[in-house]
Amino acid sequence: MAVRETFVRRRGARFAAGAGVLAVALLLTACAGAAPSAGPAAGEQTAPGDAAASDAPQAAGSGRDLSEGGSCVGGEDIVIAADGSSAVVDGPCGTVTITGADFGGNIESAESVEVSGANASVLGTEWGEARVLADGVTLNVDSLQRLVTEAAGTHLTTQRAGELVIDGDGATVNGGEAERVALNASDATVVLTAITGALEVHGDRNIVNWATGVEAPTADTGAENVYTH
Repeated sequence: MAVRETFVRRRGARFAAGAGVLAVALLLTACAGAAPSAGPAAGEQTAPGDAAASDAPQAAGSGRDLSEGGSCVGGEDIVIAADGSSAVVDGPCGTVTITGADFGGNIESAESVEVSGANASVLGTEWGEARVLADGVTLNVDSLQRLVTEAAGTHLTTQRAGELVIDGDGATVNGGEAERVALNASDATVVLTAITGALEVHGDRNIVNWATGVEAPTADTGAENVYTH
């Protein structure tokens, strides 16, 4: 309506307005013919470091660092990252990740414990699963649902264990009762009161001694293994 009023009042302005409309039309035509931008649409842009951050490897473990000791709250995940640290951690923990070498301490209760720091020595009362990824680790846990060790020279002492899977050479296991023992490596020594479910041996030169439970190995594909029952 404003354009029409201007046209009526000032006839000479008609030509200027027409020229302006033509210029806008030409500009719109040029924009329509341009190649679409490869960048993100407005409102969808990401910060410059976002892409790089998403591709970066994640740090091992997560949660508070309790290398100095402390208490887990509500089953939280924690890490112990300091080399040579000594810590007592109380309370029910979620996942405990020990990356510091030469750690010595006590993890009272945890859903899972992963040890990737060499020569760690860890005490515990009740754990779900323990996974050992570093050589020379010693665990003394009263009750353990499952142990998997992929490293050499793991030493385990336990009163009750569900499943023990030994994938690293030179392990030693001492304790009470285990439901299942799988020796997939060599040169291990296992001394238990009872193996109630199954004993599978797939390595060489292993020594297994148990008092009650299974009568003989359910599988033995290795060589020079010694059994005392």
